[in-house]
Amino acid sequence: MVNFSFCNAKWLGNQFKSAVQPKPRYCVQLISIMAAILLAGCAIDSREQVTRREILQPWTEITGAQAGSLPRGLPAQTNSPFGSAYITLRRPTSISGRGNDIYLLDAGLRHIFRYDNFQQTLAPFATTLPVVAGMNIHVAPDMSVYVTDPAHEQVLHFNWDGTPLPPLVSRGNMAHPVSVAVDEHNGQVLVADSLFDRIIVFDSLGMTLSVFKPQQTLSIAAMATGPDGIYVVDRLAKRIVVLGMNGIFRYAFGADALSEPGAIAVSRDNIVFISDDFDNTIRIYRRHSANGNNLVLADKIGGGQIAMDSFNGIGGLAAVDDQLYVADSLNSRVQIMLIDPHARDAGKIRK
Repeated sequence: MVNFSFCNAKWLGNQFKSAVQPKPRYCVQLISIMAAILLAGCAIDSREQVTRREILQPWTEITGAQAGSLPRGLPAQTNSPFGSAYITLRRPTSISGRGNDIYLLDAGLRHIFRYDNFQQTLAPFATTLPVVAGMNIHVAPDMSVYVTDPAHEQVLHFNWDGTPLPPLVSRGNMAHPVSVAVDEHNGQVLVADSLFDRIIVFDSLGMTLSVFKPQQTLSIAAMATGPDGIYVVDRLAKRIVVLGMNGIFRYAFGADALSEPGAIAVSRDNIVFISDDFDNTIRIYRRHSANGNNLVLADKIGGGQIAMDSFNGIGGLAAVDDQLYVADSLNSRVQIMLIDPHARDAGKIRK
């Protein structure tokens, strides 16, 4: 009886052992199937990550900062009403940048400020100039600063430390300057005038070199320079007109999508960012070979909210290296967004 029980127990144990231990070929097949599923999941995830990549990615914002000193060891400006207190932005309306520094006009505080990216401080700049809405700022390669002054029919010029330099004046040619830019190649200064709808070109000493009126524009609201030349915002025609540096027409775009174009910025990769005041968005245009190598609408972001990548009253745009600065005026802040020139391949451009 005992032997019979032992033999039965042994037989049952062998059956259980056989059932729970699959043969080697089944193990190999199981491992292969699991590996295939895992690799397929990785591939799907990778494709999803590519799809999710955007041309603009929110990075950070500036709502204020501790008042700082001027660069190169200069002391803080003691005649500033802000002293060494914390400065809170109120209504930034124009912005420019170069290297470590961001320059912005705040029409609410009626001051120009230089923001130091490293120290994260705001230093009042050219404190004797009362800032009003409608002024436009641009930082030149030599770190001097140009500010349009429509009320006095001139463009103000300042040294890097805020010291005034002779202004740019062209009587009979410039009556209401709205944008200023500097040709990175030859140092010539371009000023867009909205009253005469023309562009005046100055040399680095402030002498008028040439004046041209683009025949393809109805009204000039803003201007920027980029890889293809001069990009002019025609607010009345609701499009962007691109001219060579000599003023000759090259092409136009945006008439099919823009409602109330305002500020403009162009990246070094020829990605064009245009604010649309109608819906508080930024329209993004880039070259696309499938469309005859023309600039086409690739994306848009924004809307009248207070969340990151939403805007309320875009006062100005500036593309510096791979960053876009947005003067989010009515939200009392500056948004800094990262530009990804490799985002959205040919099959993913959204109309």
